[in-house]
Amino acid sequence: MTAPVYEKLTETLSLKAGPLPAFKCPEFYAVLEELFTPEEAELAAKMPLSPIVAETFARETAGGDPKDVERLLETMADKGLIFAGESEGIRHYSLMPLFPGIFEMQFMKGEVNDRAKKLAGLFQDFYIAMLGLKEGTAPPALPAFPFARVIPVEQEIPAGVEIYPYDKASKYIANSDYITVGICYCRHWGELLGRPCDKPKDTCMFFGPMAKFIAKRGFGRLISKEEAVKVLDRAEKAGLVHCSSNIGEDIEFICNCCSCHCGILQSIKSAAVPSGGATSGFMVMVDEEKCTGCGDCIDRCPMEALSMQDDIVVRDADRCIGCGLCISVCPTSALRMEPREQRLIPPRNRMELDIAILSSMPGEKDRL
Repeated sequence: MTAPVYEKLTETLSLKAGPLPAFKCPEFYAVLEELFTPEEAELAAKMPLSPIVAETFARETAGGDPKDVERLLETMADKGLIFAGESEGIRHYSLMPLFPGIFEMQFMKGEVNDRAKKLAGLFQDFYIAMLGLKEGTAPPALPAFPFARVIPVEQEIPAGVEIYPYDKASKYIANSDYITVGICYCRHWGELLGRPCDKPKDTCMFFGPMAKFIAKRGFGRLISKEEAVKVLDRAEKAGLVHCSSNIGEDIEFICNCCSCHCGILQSIKSAAVPSGGATSGFMVMVDEEKCTGCGDCIDRCPMEALSMQDDIVVRDADRCIGCGLCISVCPTSALRMEPREQRLIPPRNRMELDIAILSSMPGEKDRL
């Protein structure tokens, strides 16, 4: 029987906005029991949504000796369950959301051992239950507002076309004092489950305070801005899509995703209208006069948005997410990027994004 503390922790995690919610089911309790000791789960379940100092948390909410509370918080931070950051020399803590957050941290070190394989299997069981693929299980309601967005291949946008700052990966790299790179958690998770991917794995980048945390706790390594640009270039050549959180200002990460393992891209690809999910502010257009029908772009497109019709490539606007990967393999420059007519402006910061996501959940708007 599941301890009540894990049910309470599930309730707390359900308030942390993200693309996939935490919800009460035996499969999720099994994940939590593997990640949190009962003592850790009890403390984590009491954590507020906003960052808090250990002493304040102990005094106002958690109870107990502040030193014991801080010890537990530090242990959970080392396990990738709690974020620990510093402002003006004062350390504050916050519970990580389930996705992206706790899941990613468990696989970002690239460890291959019995515990990692067990955890990979537990997460897979939870996904099956969450998506309603298990008999007798109803999937939870998912948020309508997209958590993620696509950042286009910058050099494929024609000269003279206005590029907003939030559509430029180079801008985030240039403006960040700290950048780390780590193992792609999705591809490593697939490898642990016996489904390896031939794409490069050391491609997931983090920025700012999250990058400092990841480097300090050993989940990734610090890199220079020059190396960060090389990571992007390598990812583009491998046909990986740049994805990030749907934020306009300082983002926390850029994942370089494959459609065979990335949960976000897989859910978008399987949707009736993929362009209704994570997209960039651009869309690919085809110049029929220049197209020779070689088909290279069709093989390159991760969303199957391109097809051949009368020896000419045809684009399905409902499936194009505007990543720009197809353009780099076109030998005749028949493809070009153009701004979307209905370009979605991302929320400014994580707080605004969380509110937008929670507001789009059925029945959640009244709780905010």
